Amino acid sequence: MKAAFFHDHWFGRDASGTYYSNGALPYRALARYLKHFDGLVVVGRTRPVTGATRTVASGAGVEMACLEPASRVELHLGRAVDRHVREVLARVDCAIVRLPSLVGRVACREVIRAGKPWMVEVVGCALGSLWNHGSLAGKLLAVPSWLLTRHHVGQAAFASYVSQAFLQRRYPTRGVSIGCSNVAIERPRRDVLAARLSRIAAGQAARGPTLGLLGSLDVGYKGHETALRALAALRRSTLPAARLRLLGGGDPARWRARAAALGVEGAVDFSGTLPGGAPVLAWMDGLDVFLVPSRTEGVPRALVEAMSRAVPSIGARVGGIPELLPPEWMHAPGDARRLAALVARLAGDPGALGAQAERNWKAAGEFAADVLEERRDRLLARFAAAVGARPRIAPPSAALLEG
Repeated sequence: MKAAFFHDHWFGRDASGTYYSNGALPYRALARYLKHFDGLVVVGRTRPVTGATRTVASGAGVEMACLEPASRVELHLGRAVDRHVREVLARVDCAIVRLPSLVGRVACREVIRAGKPWMVEVVGCALGSLWNHGSLAGKLLAVPSWLLTRHHVGQAAFASYVSQAFLQRRYPTRGVSIGCSNVAIERPRRDVLAARLSRIAAGQAARGPTLGLLGSLDVGYKGHETALRALAALRRSTLPAARLRLLGGGDPARWRARAAALGVEGAVDFSGTLPGGAPVLAWMDGLDVFLVPSRTEGVPRALVEAMSRAVPSIGARVGGIPELLPPEWMHAPGDARRLAALVARLAGDPGALGAQAERNWKAAGEFAADVLEERRDRLLARFAAAVGARPRIAPPSAALLEG
């Protein structure tokens, strides 16, 4: 049996034809489907490789059938996208669709029309991400996208959610479902916790904490504005030596200008991008407090990774963040004053820092790759069994699909 995987993910491609991911969908993540299927055809989007984020995505058993660069309008309305999705579906036995995504939305429509088995992976909130994108177009598309995603997830016979409750409430399914994060981390090591506790004991946070935020610089919903305003408040009052490190791709000009307007440009470090895995974790090891001041989230991968490094963390009370952090270390989205107060309170209390470090380190164990893999494998095995037990039928004719 062969499966197709659909998502908007951007894959870099070099002159040799090798595909790369920014870290979210490397080969090891795609290859997990090969435990249950003989091959996987991946439909995402492709562009030339840029920067240093070269995590290999292509490999044995995985066929890359990505779309060439297209505008969002082309993805919404382009007949070429529809045809490409239909062509892929015609030569596979089933589909795995990751939502929210424009490519995924087309795949849902076409796989239902083709009458083939499919399952959905819900990895974020269409409503929240578009509404808080920072553009009028995003707000106009938010509610229709939410309704379409809700409609498609509701029809899926099998569904995997990256949250335990938040996305399930917003996008319910009548089918078999699990809560299983798409974050795959190594089981947290005790030496990582020991190193963190030693850093706390050295008192660096009380002298001038290094704060960190990981997220694309091109969107407005990751909370960069809130973090910068909180930094400005801290440097005017209790923590004049506080610094903020921003890791993520995109154009930093907007946030450089905002930092300058707030008078903190000298205290903000733009770290650029790093390959997923060890380089990002090493970057996190240099922080005293990790910030997730997002206006919307599913279950943020970066927060789970920071927790696995025992980094004390503060987050906004949105999406799946309350599933990860205790309520006393959360703030309302956009509340820079409260964020600054929480940073000051945490940085000035070594006992609280140590307690948060230990608590986060233990909680991250629930996201260890072997724990999640077992949970995910059970659902994929049930899906594959349902596909294998289904009588094979000839695909609809091209004329019917076009009708």
